[in-house]
Amino acid sequence: MRESTSCIASLEGTNGVADNLWRMDATGLNLKQLTFGLNESDPECSRDGKWVYYVDRADNMNLKRISVEGGTPETIINIPTGSYALSPDGKQIIRDEVRDSDHKLMLAIYSIEDKKKTYIEYDQRALLGLTFLPDGKSIAYVIREKAVDNLWVRPLDGSPGRQLTHFTSESISAFRYSQDGTKIALERGHVDSDAVLLSNATPQ
Repeated sequence: MRESTSCIASLEGTNGVADNLWRMDATGLNLKQLTFGLNESDPECSRDGKWVYYVDRADNMNLKRISVEGGTPETIINIPTGSYALSPDGKQIIRDEVRDSDHKLMLAIYSIEDKKKTYIEYDQRALLGLTFLPDGKSIAYVIREKAVDNLWVRPLDGSPGRQLTHFTSESISAFRYSQDGTKIALERGHVDSDAVLLSNATPQ
């Protein structure tokens, strides 16, 4: 579920088959179904509360948006889209993308208004999943080194990235900035596993 000041969007299964987007108010009431496709995911509310962006997995993973009042969805990026981030001003979409010309991982910035795309250098160590900082001038992402995850920040003006957290253990599965940019919520953890060795076992 992704939330803005005036928009709460959640994914719900319809008839046990499709994952569709629904809107509700802050009390959890006044539910309204927004999409009716076969498989929608990754909802993101615009900060002005007017739009919900999402990935249509049943339509070539296209990135789309729909009004919080419902209506006809609009395609924003008509190529397969997984992880993406919406700028705070609602004017840009950013995603990591392999550039066709040299097969290099780049940061692709899409203008929602005119659909134009520009590339900037991206950290080749970055994991999937990124987000804008509240000022819209930088992005945050995760780098894993020696099985430990930390957040890094990279300005969109091309300046070098810098490490933001300095954890010495655990992985980061999700993170989110507060709207004023003063706090970060992180979901961290690890996976435990056991190995059992059987020897001299007689088949039954």
